[in-house]
Amino acid sequence: MKTDLNLLRVLLAVHEAGNVTAAAQRLGMSQPAASAALARLRRSLGDALFVRSGQTMAATPRAQSIIDRTREVIDIIDRDILSNPVFDPSTSTAPFMFCLSEIGEIAFLPMLLGHLRSVAPLAQICSLSLAAKDVDEHLREGKVDLVMGYFPDLGAANIYQQRLFSHDLVCLIRGGHKIRHEQLTLDEFCTLEHVQVRDGGRNQEMYESYLAKAGVKRNIVLQMGHYMSTASIIERSNLVVVLPRTVASLYAKYANVRSVELPDGFPVYDIKQYWHARFQNDPRHQWIRQTVRTLFENDQPGVSAALPHDLPGKEVVFDD
Repeated sequence: MKTDLNLLRVLLAVHEAGNVTAAAQRLGMSQPAASAALARLRRSLGDALFVRSGQTMAATPRAQSIIDRTREVIDIIDRDILSNPVFDPSTSTAPFMFCLSEIGEIAFLPMLLGHLRSVAPLAQICSLSLAAKDVDEHLREGKVDLVMGYFPDLGAANIYQQRLFSHDLVCLIRGGHKIRHEQLTLDEFCTLEHVQVRDGGRNQEMYESYLAKAGVKRNIVLQMGHYMSTASIIERSNLVVVLPRTVASLYAKYANVRSVELPDGFPVYDIKQYWHARFQNDPRHQWIRQTVRTLFENDQPGVSAALPHDLPGKEVVFDD
């Protein structure tokens, strides 16, 4: 036997209010609609359920036998199923899963780790490095909460994206290098001896593509697969390496190196956070996205205010 949940709500309301008219007012429905609902429930259960006793309606034994359990079921549904869930980071033990490149870990993890450890002390923080072909699946399946960085291929209709800040590349040279000014000319850039880093990152791919299209040829002396050892090489040579400004600023804090601006015309790229549409309205996911945005959007130049909503498959462009 199937019974409409709303009919059981009428049952409880009539029992608590004492009559159909008052029950209808409690439920925000008309008296005829409440009477019709009670009649349907009577037919469904094969019992009168309520009989008039003076000015009120008295429950039959059949009604009395199901009222307490009905109230318990409806309370569970209203409290645990139909109510809006609330996320409390201070008690959550679910891990936060991020997809970050090597550069992304340098740029995001120190501040992100420090903040999350203070506000969500029971949650583990995980950073994964994924092949481009695996990113969509990990987002869709919830194996990764957020992808953060420069990922221009994530443009599917079910992938949300939100710009955090604009970023650029700079040259890193040793502290005592003969270049003393703050920006290279194109001739200087082409003449200097370069380190070429091929780490598979999309920003490096974008940079190499720009050079090829512009017909800019470098004097490459050393090729490497990682950024981590570049600072120690640069400070002991006259080589130059092009890398994200965030990384160059970090290296300059502990090595005898400094950054020099690239010639005019080199591209700027947007750093974004990406997530799957499945988790757009999830309170926990909303919290971590807002946390990331708060931590990083005002920490870089060229950042604007947010739109009141996000659009799947399209960049969320912030109003100035």
